[in-house]
Amino acid sequence: MNRLHWEQLISEQRIPKQQKTNRLAALRSEVESDYYRIINSASFRRLQDKTQVFPLDRSDFVRTRLTHSLEVSAVAKFIGKQICAMIKEQQLEKEEINTHDIVETLACASLLHDIGNPPFGHFGEAAIQNWFAKHLKEIAYDKDHTLYDVLNEQQRNDLLFFEGNAQSLRIITKLHRLSGNYGMHLTSGVMDTIIKYPCSSSVKQSELKKPKQARSLLHKKHGYFYSEKEIYQQIKQNTGTADVRHPLTFILEAADDLAYTFSDLEDGYNKGLYTYDELKQQLIECNDQNGLKRLEEALSNALKSEHEHQDCFKKAVFQWLTAKQLYCISEVSKAFIIHYEEIMNGCFEQELLAVCSESALIVQLKTFAFEHIYQTKSIITLELMGNEIISFLLNQFVDALLHFDSDQPQNDIQEKYCQLLSRNYIENYFDSVKDIQQDSDKVYYRLLLATDFISGMTDTYAKTLYQEIKGISALR
Repeated sequence: MNRLHWEQLISEQRIPKQQKTNRLAALRSEVESDYYRIINSASFRRLQDKTQVFPLDRSDFVRTRLTHSLEVSAVAKFIGKQICAMIKEQQLEKEEINTHDIVETLACASLLHDIGNPPFGHFGEAAIQNWFAKHLKEIAYDKDHTLYDVLNEQQRNDLLFFEGNAQSLRIITKLHRLSGNYGMHLTSGVMDTIIKYPCSSSVKQSELKKPKQARSLLHKKHGYFYSEKEIYQQIKQNTGTADVRHPLTFILEAADDLAYTFSDLEDGYNKGLYTYDELKQQLIECNDQNGLKRLEEALSNALKSEHEHQDCFKKAVFQWLTAKQLYCISEVSKAFIIHYEEIMNGCFEQELLAVCSESALIVQLKTFAFEHIYQTKSIITLELMGNEIISFLLNQFVDALLHFDSDQPQNDIQEKYCQLLSRNYIENYFDSVKDIQQDSDKVYYRLLLATDFISGMTDTYAKTLYQEIKGISALR
């Protein structure tokens, strides 16, 4: 493909196109308008009650998806500014680049990157995937066909491998309905930046048939559903990225990893899930001499402090986490510049963190967090509870929607479940099927209506609705 160009990559074009009609257009750029649309959306606000690591945690200190997204935005902006400065210093582009819009595009995309995640974290995705894997071939559409039979290949894969990344694109282009039926109606540059995996679920499945070493990172998951195929193609056409990643997506991916790696370690220490000495041992094992020296110095300084009752080990750990994250940010920026031509020619298919100087440490810390934080009994128990809740809700709402908007009658219970659905989601369903004549072709959109409603729930709302339907007075 042709070399990518920044002017097109940060495309201000909306889908459909929109004319600037008010005086505010002269006071802020299009991507700044995107920022206000995002932070004022209900979908973004709901992130305050969606799990980052600790589901339904009552502590104000522990991160939610909202605070995580804000942290990712801050990290991504910092990386973006460093990279833009180095592009200019090293004269890597013939034309002047728009640093402001590049950085603001990163800020907006960071706020959106988890907006499609269902309740109970990534385990919520697994719960939806497992439910469809179990039931698609079991539930009858009519006397001769199951749900699996009436779906095409990509439609099946969309559900069997339900993906929060693809749901994010669906929310921002269709499900958010403040005015009109164009979602948040964001700029193409921002929308393309959140498309982490530029492929369909069927392409993703084909990739799994290849030997592991031959698989593409960009096809590890899928970035859009069958229902958003056309708008996905329009976005890619507007930014000129075709079937490759937007360069800013590599930065967003690294910012996400850096934000959760260090914040999860901070939250984990605060909950007593590991000690100073255990963290120190990780640095020894990966031979991070500079990091080890910095950690020991932080403890020494804390011990010399005048505050006798402070937790010196906690202070040292937190100072080290902050300093190491800042250092990793700079190393990621350098890695982007080292691989700049590959990225701009669309042939770079690695994570920036994997090719930066701190890659071994990041892998060590992620493994450490998995063993000491993510696999604790309390988290596993709450994840299993989340699976129970999501599975129950899918049982009820898929059954209720099976013959929604069809010639087949619904019973009273099914009708009542449909009355609980979001009006926005129902309107989107009718928009999606208005030109479809065959009832069996509407099944996919009915199933998406169920996943739209359930994946859009907060942790608390999903738990509360489950309690109310089941008649449970108290569920922790």
